[in-house]
Amino acid sequence: MTEHPALTVAEQAHVIRALTVLADRFATLPSTSFTVGTVCGPDGIEEGIHIDLHTCAADFEAWRAALGIDPGGIEYSELSRCHCLRAYTAFEGVPVQLTGYLPYPSMAAA
Repeated sequence: MTEHPALTVAEQAHVIRALTVLADRFATLPSTSFTVGTVCGPDGIEEGIHIDLHTCAADFEAWRAALGIDPGGIEYSELSRCHCLRAYTAFEGVPVQLTGYLPYPSMAAA
């Protein structure tokens, strides 16, 4: 396995600019967590933007629709404490990984 070389902030500047445009364009969408870093997507390993949601399916759907991600391209997996939805796209020429960590419904007493 080859190592991914460390980048400088200057080398990430185009990703940071894309994140700024994304924040301006989608300012009314639900709050989320953004990370600039390595995206391991379907097109390989590239510097990009991670958008992580830890709330509900409606928030994930709002971001998915805003980014124009095809619903058929969403990956689903189950983690120990939540469902995980993941999808990939590009924004301003920068790879974006959208991930929703959706809690399992509470087990209500019958």
